[in-house]
Amino acid sequence: MERAIKSARQLGSIGVVAGLLGAICFGFIPVFSKPALALGLSPMCILAYRFTLAAIALGILLKFRRVKLGLPMREVPEMVLLAFYYCVSGGCLMMGYEYMSGGVAGVIHFSYPVFVVLIMLLFFHERIRLSSAVAIVAAIAGIYCLGALGGDAAFLPGANRIEGVLIVVLSGIGYASYLVGVGKGRARNYDSLYLTFWILVFTAAFFIAVAALKGELVMVTDTATLLNFTGLALVATVVANVLVVYAVKIVGSTLESILSAMEPATSVVMCIILFDEQFTLPIAAGIVLIFVAVGIVVLCGRR
Repeated sequence: MERAIKSARQLGSIGVVAGLLGAICFGFIPVFSKPALALGLSPMCILAYRFTLAAIALGILLKFRRVKLGLPMREVPEMVLLAFYYCVSGGCLMMGYEYMSGGVAGVIHFSYPVFVVLIMLLFFHERIRLSSAVAIVAAIAGIYCLGALGGDAAFLPGANRIEGVLIVVLSGIGYASYLVGVGKGRARNYDSLYLTFWILVFTAAFFIAVAALKGELVMVTDTATLLNFTGLALVATVVANVLVVYAVKIVGSTLESILSAMEPATSVVMCIILFDEQFTLPIAAGIVLIFVAVGIVVLCGRR
């Protein structure tokens, strides 16, 4: 029994670390995306490159490991549904960068832990532990403080504020649905790399089709932009998704959504460093509160 408890603790710790690292990798999305947006490339075009390169890279890795990539027809509907949730999340978040700063978009996107809790309560009748509730409150408070980054200056000139906020909130709903789908569906039984590969394939196909239909799919030859796309595909897509999927399988959708608080914190810090966005006392307080929320999850995971 003691050996089983020790093994469970170690597995839980690995899940927490994977969730944290995955969230940090996701936090680099605006770092690699905003330069391409500044060049006039559309969100759909950027997403087409992002997920196509990510699917190719992961497919090569799986082939190198001699993993069979065939997908049974009975599993296609669930994969397509997960990819749809992911498309809503990634597409709406990228569109949000056209309305507001990268840091604030990440802040609003982080509404998804609330939606994860609501979905788990309404559809799976999951009891929320007191520690999880406290961690969620601390994380949301931290995100609220991070939101002080922008104020009126957070929204780009000429952008419709309400429309932008609703679009980014929708990205949070999409990501919450994705996390719950991975944690509760048959997909949780698949290898994390295999599952991520097929979600990326369907997601890439969707954004290629949308970009082509809108006439926004263009050939990119600029070296700096291609390097940004490579970083976006490998760091903020392949590595991030594999780690998050792995973490969801171990610690569950609710705790992973709390660990993902590191995503907007990373986005804000990187935008401050690279894009000269302001660093204020509320931002510092927000980062501290996020670390408190993560600390609660880590302590609960150890128990």
